[in-house]
Amino acid sequence: MNSGIIFVTSHPMSAVSFLLPHIRALKSLMPVQVFANSNESDLLQKRGVNVPIDFVPIVRPIAPWSDIQALWVLYWRFKKNRPQAVHTITPKAGLLGMIAAWLARVPMRVHSFTGQVWVTRTGFMRWLLKATDKLIVAMATDVLVDSPSQRDFLIEQGIVTAESSSVLGAGSICGVDTERFSPNESVREIVRNELGTALDAVVCLYLGRLNRDKGVLDLASAFVQLVGKHPKAELWVVGPDEADYFQQMQTLLGRAASHIKRVDYTPTPERFMQAADLFCMPSYREGFGSSVIEAAACGVPTLASRIYGLTDAVVEGQTGWMHKAGDIQEVKQQLDRLFANPAKLAPKGEAARRYVETFFAEEILTDEMINLYKHRLGQVENK
Repeated sequence: MNSGIIFVTSHPMSAVSFLLPHIRALKSLMPVQVFANSNESDLLQKRGVNVPIDFVPIVRPIAPWSDIQALWVLYWRFKKNRPQAVHTITPKAGLLGMIAAWLARVPMRVHSFTGQVWVTRTGFMRWLLKATDKLIVAMATDVLVDSPSQRDFLIEQGIVTAESSSVLGAGSICGVDTERFSPNESVREIVRNELGTALDAVVCLYLGRLNRDKGVLDLASAFVQLVGKHPKAELWVVGPDEADYFQQMQTLLGRAASHIKRVDYTPTPERFMQAADLFCMPSYREGFGSSVIEAAACGVPTLASRIYGLTDAVVEGQTGWMHKAGDIQEVKQQLDRLFANPAKLAPKGEAARRYVETFFAEEILTDEMINLYKHRLGQVENK
């Protein structure tokens, strides 16, 4: 007897961040399982979704022996459970999961692209990682891409074709819970008091992983040049630090470091978005920019780099502003104008919330996912 859908991801927090609404909805239609590199089997149950996480040793770095072991585990789990569909997210889970599902003859094999790590690479590593993505596509029956501009890029690069790939709705992997992510003046006051920030300060927020590809050092370099001119400006940096990037940011800021506030990983990102005035995403690569539309749902406009993925999350001039990726001077100029005219921020934030409600509300994306599975599994059963 077939056992429904198995979602596979290398990191359990990807399931928490991107899959919860889909799992909750699909679970009412068919059995759902989740495989991830986590011994915390009740991670989803703690968040109200009664689906345990089954441990599979998928590691993010290239590790041939560990990868072969994980591939073997996935293959035998698929053979034993006989799922109707396997759905992978994250690059390594996509590679191992799609190969194992193809070998196990799983009828429906879905991979979601949420960005390409090879975009900022060169030489052999770029070629290898692109080849990996091509192999994932070759093993899959269905390929989802989480933004139209990313799909156009993948078609241009020869990774997917127009016929082999699709985007759910207007983009994003799961949309935004617009009740959880919404403007909240009382939270704004509470969080600012917690961080020792004045209510009339102009706060720009970076929230996400701290690494080179996210452009956080560019943001710090631009911000430090403006503190003397705009003493009420603050930069909040929220998220896990992967390689001591915050220390590098502090070094760049020097004496201006008193204008920066630091918070590590938070399970409640909406609180910081509700307390901010401007969201900053100076990234070099993004599949879509989920945090951008979460901030927008909180009524906060974004200053983002003009790259594929982010161009779908920000309507330039209407819900935020954009700059060339890596252009510190342009980031500085944009911030300078906004710090000098903070009254421009609130109207753009209101427009950003309306944009999200129209195109990226969680229920819109979940309905799209359910319709995909109903349609495709119906085709599979009728073969």
